[in-house]
Amino acid sequence: MTWGGGYVTDIAYSPGYYAEQSPRMMAIAALINGYAATLPARDQAYHFVDIGCGYGFTALVLAATNPGWTVTGLDFNPSHIAAARALATRAGINNCRFVEADFTVFTGADLPEFDAASLHGLWTWVGEPVRAGVLRLLGDKLKPGGLCHVSYNVLPVWRGMIGLQRLMREAGSRLAFRADLQAERGFAVVRRLAEAGGAAIDPMALRIIEQCVNKPAAYLAHEFMNRAWAPCFHQDVAASFAGAKLSYVGSPRLIENFPSLVLDDAARAIVSEFEDPTMVELLKDITANQPLRHDIFVRGAIQLDAARRDARLRAVTIGLAVPYARRNLGFDTPGGTATMNPALYEAVFARLAEGPARAGDLLDAARVTAPDLAADNPGELLAMLIGTGQAVPVAEVGAAMDAPSVRLNAAMFAEKSRGGSIMQPVALAVPSLGGGLPLPGLAALGVLRQHDWLSEATVGQTLPRPNRAIIARWVADAASQADDDMREKMTDALEGFFVDQADMLTALGLVC
Repeated sequence: MTWGGGYVTDIAYSPGYYAEQSPRMMAIAALINGYAATLPARDQAYHFVDIGCGYGFTALVLAATNPGWTVTGLDFNPSHIAAARALATRAGINNCRFVEADFTVFTGADLPEFDAASLHGLWTWVGEPVRAGVLRLLGDKLKPGGLCHVSYNVLPVWRGMIGLQRLMREAGSRLAFRADLQAERGFAVVRRLAEAGGAAIDPMALRIIEQCVNKPAAYLAHEFMNRAWAPCFHQDVAASFAGAKLSYVGSPRLIENFPSLVLDDAARAIVSEFEDPTMVELLKDITANQPLRHDIFVRGAIQLDAARRDARLRAVTIGLAVPYARRNLGFDTPGGTATMNPALYEAVFARLAEGPARAGDLLDAARVTAPDLAADNPGELLAMLIGTGQAVPVAEVGAAMDAPSVRLNAAMFAEKSRGGSIMQPVALAVPSLGGGLPLPGLAALGVLRQHDWLSEATVGQTLPRPNRAIIARWVADAASQADDDMREKMTDALEGFFVDQADMLTALGLVC
């Protein structure tokens, strides 16, 4: 098909929700780096635009959990737009619309100005005319002070894959007609070459190949079969965004905002010789070996002094995203291993076990048991907890599951489980978070079935948590093709999930 300009159009993109796209995560990243930003409330008048929205999972999760927002999804592929609109209709979500947009000509004349935007899985995979059109849209429609997220394949990590991607695309296009089969067969050629060991293949390329071995063919097609695919340096992306008056302010992968955690001693020594902050980003990309970069830009950067920055960060509320018993003070970083200060973080985790809390309250609680702690650093606290996946931002404590979120979760789970597999992970919409919470497929099934179970209760009736017999029935209904042994194992796993994680999920408002 020629209308795609070399982009894969005959196979739909794999749907998913990505927390880095959340405007709240964008704002936290900006604040940690000392730039003015506000975390929007759920009922606030706020316009978010997902540029290259695909099936619309991110757009719909944000719309369902933030009823005051207006959310717009833009995509050039009409099949993506049709699927996203159908999903919105099934879920009964009325504050989200999807627009087919060819970014080479799309002006957004009828599109209201927006407060935040995201470009996930777009920048590296489309041609220069599309990138220019997106920047034109951002320059014309993103409000002053508005935030923008962009993800892309970064150099030099991908340098060794440039030739292999070309081999995969050329070989695949000659071995099959449909894009997913082209990707599958082209990737098989690349793997044969890598496994033979006769070619001088970059070690990082071998690592990327290994990571892709179990990826679905549709993912491989959209990742590698686009003619315009071109990994790039952060500095070049930043220069392009500067043309639309956008400045780089940080990463939504919050730990990456701390050079001491992502650079080794040699890289930190080199960085210290330069005043230009872009040198930090270049050294990160050269030494950290992170294939996919997530950047946050702002259209009109305003720097805050330390006192105002910390005051705003202290007001950020978070909740546990792992059971308290599974908390872990140690974590890996691109610069090596690191450990959180037990005197601070044990007290913080203990307070979070009681329910969501503001960063400032967590620091105050820690000071009760450790009065000699150094000065408050709410940015570090948020980065450590959210960045290690052990906490999530909470938009509204006590916000309960509502009908649009429950319907959307059921529809997204059905979409991810198409083909009979209920094991595909899915992020469920959670109103208290104003966003999504990723769960393994079996766990998501349990949450959805519990919502169905509770909906059958008499109004005002309190039901206990599901027992083993109820869970076994859910598994039997969902996995009717599995043998008895497999269903027993799935029942064990789901029963264990409710025992281990029910308190945490209840605190977030996802289960009762």
